[in-house]
Amino acid sequence: MGLRDRVGDVRRTASAALDTGTNAVRATGRGAAEVGGTAAAAARDGNDWVMEQLASVPPPVLPLTEEWRLSIGALITRHPKAPALIGKLLSPLDSFGAIAVGPKEIGFDGDEVEWERVLEVRTRTVTELACGAIWDFAIDDLRNRLPPVPGRKWAVTKVLQIVMAMSVDLEDRIEDDPEGELPDRVACEIVYRGRIRKEKTAAAGLFSSLALCSMPQVGEALALTAAERGIPVVDAEPHKTLSVNERVATMRKRRAALAAHAGELEAATEEE
Repeated sequence: MGLRDRVGDVRRTASAALDTGTNAVRATGRGAAEVGGTAAAAARDGNDWVMEQLASVPPPVLPLTEEWRLSIGALITRHPKAPALIGKLLSPLDSFGAIAVGPKEIGFDGDEVEWERVLEVRTRTVTELACGAIWDFAIDDLRNRLPPVPGRKWAVTKVLQIVMAMSVDLEDRIEDDPEGELPDRVACEIVYRGRIRKEKTAAAGLFSSLALCSMPQVGEALALTAAERGIPVVDAEPHKTLSVNERVATMRKRRAALAAHAGELEAATEEE
């Protein structure tokens, strides 16, 4: 069977495969009835590892005296089964997911800006970030970001595992909405003066948005530091308002797309 046919099969079975893993993660996260088998155990272990790693990262300390940084590549290198020298392979992933907040620069996904050039910091609601358009294209070229060397398949699998665990956790918290669990708004866009004085915007991508929602202290540090420097912190122009049913449908669609991408990456890697 050729790659095209195999990818087609993956697309047709993606939703079913995703439901198994997602339901397993939900079962372990909420204490629901056990979803049996190896899939449940793998989902539980993967979800636990991701959330434990995020919980172990200390938040930025104010006032900022040194750079605070979080990247999806750095999380992967902390995995107990990470191959030797994997860190060098993962450096291109900074453009897929990284947050930098420091006394000199701030930025998202490798687009870092000196504070002196920042004109405005914009915020969005958690729901906007959970349902935003970043899901539509964020992982389209993930595999192409990494060179074809040993360890790439493992690294891509971990990227997808991290994003899946974070997105399922966020969706659960949006649905449960316990008081004080989620921030009202998240500082996720930086408007700055370009080199030729044209205004540009650095916006948090998929991983960075999920991390900002999961770790509200990071966005707070960014917003408070901007305010101390006299930089306006404003609400971004909102995306289209979605009803509750539309939000649920959108998040389910995103998860199905993520599973389809995972299957395509798996099939393409096996074809190499």
